[in-house]
Amino acid sequence: MDGAKVSVVVPVYNVERYLGECLDSLLGQTLKDIEVICVDDGSTDGSAKLLADYAAKDHRVKVLRLSHAGAGAARNQGLDVAGGEYVFFCDADDWLDGNALGVLHRLAKDSAADIVMTGMRYFDDATQNEYRVRMVDRKALGLPRTFAPDALGERLFTALRAQMGGRLFRLGFVRDLGIRFQEQPRVNDLAFVATALALSERISIDDSARYHYRKNQGGNLSSGIDKMPEMSSLAWLRVREILTAHGVFERFRAAFSRAASQSLVEVVVSMRDAAAMEKFFKRAQAELIPALGIERNLAAETAYPFFDADSPLPILINSLAGERKRHDELRAKVFALRSHPIRALLRHLGRRFA
Repeated sequence: MDGAKVSVVVPVYNVERYLGECLDSLLGQTLKDIEVICVDDGSTDGSAKLLADYAAKDHRVKVLRLSHAGAGAARNQGLDVAGGEYVFFCDADDWLDGNALGVLHRLAKDSAADIVMTGMRYFDDATQNEYRVRMVDRKALGLPRTFAPDALGERLFTALRAQMGGRLFRLGFVRDLGIRFQEQPRVNDLAFVATALALSERISIDDSARYHYRKNQGGNLSSGIDKMPEMSSLAWLRVREILTAHGVFERFRAAFSRAASQSLVEVVVSMRDAAAMEKFFKRAQAELIPALGIERNLAAETAYPFFDADSPLPILINSLAGERKRHDELRAKVFALRSHPIRALLRHLGRRFA
């Protein structure tokens, strides 16, 4: 559907259970001038039939097929055929608020931004809890609604989170720079987003949270970190290569070091297998940190244990794992507070009379 205001690319792989909710949220947007490009990555459940049914009912749905090449390849294929002025990527088990694309498109046009982003709400499929993730606290950082990437300094990638959900990109900007997704099993969107953030001229922020990200549903691409913990580092290596090729790596060196080193910490504290954790930790010290070119004085403070070869490894790992435990405990307290009967009643009344 050439000439659409927004092309939405949806990689699909065995998500029959959630796909309908996702597509309904896209096709029900207040912004009607969109195309929805669904790339079936070799699904073996009922996803293909569901896609065919939706395409038969709504001409805005376009279905492409791959032979299970991965989400990165699926997104690239969708990107190749997109005909909109802007492009948005939505995972097939996530969904949007009804006015999300309209708000983001209007903000993009008004600000002439290359990237517009909204906040996210994480929905835990196992517990049915939902909580907001602020993409960037503009007030705390003293940022206007629209700004250049240099305005964030060394916090560019960490404050804005180099992840795909809730981002609208100007398609011409993406194509002119040849920005692509990595076709690796995990973390295939990080290099795309981080590269786009650094190479953009203007970024705009919608302070609301209009993208709903589903987690802990089982079998998604976010699982299996113990088996492939190096994927994030490989993504940051790709970011370094691209920024170097464009001659801007030194301009973003501090931001890169901060984000890449913080990524190492997040991987370690997310792992559950002790042997895999120790193996990755040693590899990070011996190979990944030198390859990334992370310098201790430019790294995030929490990543210092990776540079401390004199401290016993178990102590360092326990220290990092302790950070994860404190995070989990704090989140549990927040969930407990939100689930209090009185607060639940107030939320119900608020929705009813809004």
